[in-house]
Amino acid sequence: MARFLTEERRNKIAESIVTNGSIKVSDLMEQFSVSKETIRKDLIYLEQFGIIKKSHGGALSVLERMERPLKDRTMEAMEQKQLIAEYAATLIEDDAVIFIDSGSTNLCLAKLLYLRKNLTIFTNSLSVANMLAESENQVHMCGGLLSATTMSLVGFGATSFLEKVHMDIAFLGSSGFHGHNGPTSIDFTDAEVKKTVIRNTRTNMVLAHSAKARSTAVVEYTSWKDIDLLITDMGLRDKEERALSKRVKIHKVNEA
Repeated sequence: MARFLTEERRNKIAESIVTNGSIKVSDLMEQFSVSKETIRKDLIYLEQFGIIKKSHGGALSVLERMERPLKDRTMEAMEQKQLIAEYAATLIEDDAVIFIDSGSTNLCLAKLLYLRKNLTIFTNSLSVANMLAESENQVHMCGGLLSATTMSLVGFGATSFLEKVHMDIAFLGSSGFHGHNGPTSIDFTDAEVKKTVIRNTRTNMVLAHSAKARSTAVVEYTSWKDIDLLITDMGLRDKEERALSKRVKIHKVNEA
C-alpha cells in the first residue's frame, strides 16, 4: 500500500511540474502532507528519469511543453529579472528603434522605458504596449492572432508586418535552452515572429533568467550564432556558462 501511495504521489508531482513549469518543495510538502526528506527523494527519483530538474528549493520541468500565463510568471525571480532589465535598458541609445518581445523579463524592461523619450518601439506584446501607451515614445503594435497565454500577437499578421520593419535592437525572450543550440519557443507561430524580427534587426539580444538554462521547449527559433548577447543573472551555473559561452556572448548582471 505504501509503495502504491509513493508512486501515486510521484506521478502527481511529475504532472504538476510538467504542467506548471516549476514547483517549490514547501508547496509539495503542504500538498501531500509529507516531510521535506520524502519530497527530496521523490525529486531525485523523477530527475533520474529525466522528467524534472532539481533547483534550489524546488524543481523545474525539463521540457516546458505548455507556457504558463504571463500573470503567473511575472512575480517569479523578480529581483533577477529587474536587474537583467536594468542592464538591457543601458544599451538603448536615444532615438533608437527597438523591438520588445513578450515575457515577464521584457515587461520589466518596458516599465523602465516608460520615462524615456523619443524611442521607436515595436512589439507584439499587449502587456508591453499597454505599459508604454502613455509614455513619450512611439509605440507600434503588429497585427496577428492573440495568444491568451502569453498576451502576444502571432501568426501571419504579425510576421507580414514585422518583415517590413528594420530595427536597431531586439530584446527577445526564451522558454529555455537546455539541450538546444539556441533559445526556444513554445510553438511555431511564436517562433516565426522571433525569426522575422531577428532577420530585420541589427543587434539581437536574449533576456533570460538563469533558470532558463535548465528548462526548454519544443521549438528552437534560432541558433546562438544569430544572437549577439545573452543577458542573464548570477544564478547561471559554471557548467552551463562554459557550454553557452562557446556559442554566445554572455553578460551576467551583478546582484551585489
